[in-house]
Amino acid sequence: MVCRSRLSVVIFIATSAVLLLFLFSFSEAVSSVSLDYAHKAHNYWDSNFKHSSSLPQIYNCEDPYRRPGYLHIDPSDYKNTRWVPYTPEFLDAETPWYAEYPPPKNADIFFNQTEPEWQFLELPSTPKEWMKLARAEHDRRTKSLEVEAKKQKAQDFLGVKDDGSMGWLWGRRLLIIGDSVDRYMMQFFCEEFGRQMSQPGPHTTALCEIPSLNFTIIHWHFPGSFTYKPDWWWMKDMKEIAFEERWNSMWAPMLDKHVRGKDGRPDLVLWQNGLWDQRALWEAGEAHFNGSDNVMGTRERQLVWDEVRFVASRMQKLAEKLNGEFGADVPAMFRAITIHRDSNATDANIYELDRIGRAVAERNGHEVFEWGRLVTAMSMLYRDKTHTDKGPASWLWGNMALEYLARGAGIRDPERSPYFNGWGACHKQLVHWGGR
Repeated sequence: MVCRSRLSVVIFIATSAVLLLFLFSFSEAVSSVSLDYAHKAHNYWDSNFKHSSSLPQIYNCEDPYRRPGYLHIDPSDYKNTRWVPYTPEFLDAETPWYAEYPPPKNADIFFNQTEPEWQFLELPSTPKEWMKLARAEHDRRTKSLEVEAKKQKAQDFLGVKDDGSMGWLWGRRLLIIGDSVDRYMMQFFCEEFGRQMSQPGPHTTALCEIPSLNFTIIHWHFPGSFTYKPDWWWMKDMKEIAFEERWNSMWAPMLDKHVRGKDGRPDLVLWQNGLWDQRALWEAGEAHFNGSDNVMGTRERQLVWDEVRFVASRMQKLAEKLNGEFGADVPAMFRAITIHRDSNATDANIYELDRIGRAVAERNGHEVFEWGRLVTAMSMLYRDKTHTDKGPASWLWGNMALEYLARGAGIRDPERSPYFNGWGACHKQLVHWGGR
């Protein structure tokens, strides 16, 4: 009887141990599956679209227009043109089925003209469609005003100046010191708002005023670095060449009435020197060495060191003049130079002039407006051999100009904080050349 009792106890203990071992193993398997599932789910979401709450830590001081990216051009409407930066959300996104290896069985892989996925367009790191926002607010304001468009003035809109999402633009001033490429962009921008640019004469100054937003764009034509008008100058009706002379005779009279904004200075300055210096250096070489074997008489060449030193010195003088006139902390940017529609070795010196401009900009606390590089080689966007046309290129220019004005205005977008907290919030991180 005792033996049977002991045997029962042994059997009970053994059975219990087996049962406990089974339950433990099952629990471990369930836990393993659960953890594996959770890990895979986390990886899936992490590899597709990261939550916007993490973006300020990644993009807090990054300029999206200076990141590598894709210029999306909608063939049916240029007003959908967007710059889509290649961010980690893009680079770490799930592999599309047509890029999988090995490829799907019996797959015929080819490519259609498609739109970027909406997730990439709506990321906080993708620049806003400022032109659409400004146009919509302009249309709303002008429709509510019973005043003929040609007679509209800024004071007519005082009562609605803070309405909508573009109130920050009220009273802003954009000063452009550049060539006819810049002037065309200014003209096309004005036309988008039903306004016309005015200028007293060719190659002098130009003005655009948008009363509904009380926004003003000023263009000062800058014919390059030369300090006087040489005998070989190809435009005989151009009187002043040196920017110092132009400043005194043409530009200074506009300062108080048009250029100085809320703080007694422009809200953004864009400047560049490219195409006119390219032409002047060609003309100078041909005037002195044409018909000889000297490389200076040709156009398919590098800059020589004398030219590098000359242009760098003159650009440094211009940057110092801007800082002295408006303050060293004025939001100022060197506009990347555009190349010709049909570019070849003759444009080699454009890239060298661009590098000089970038170096001078960095030295003087100015950032870089990359628009000229974002449209490089986009020959289909040109109106002639030199100028980009109204369309995707000008719409992109408008979006970029408004983006930098918004940054300087300090609109405080929490998803991009502190990028939009004022020009100084990220300036130290963005003033460096960048290396394009």
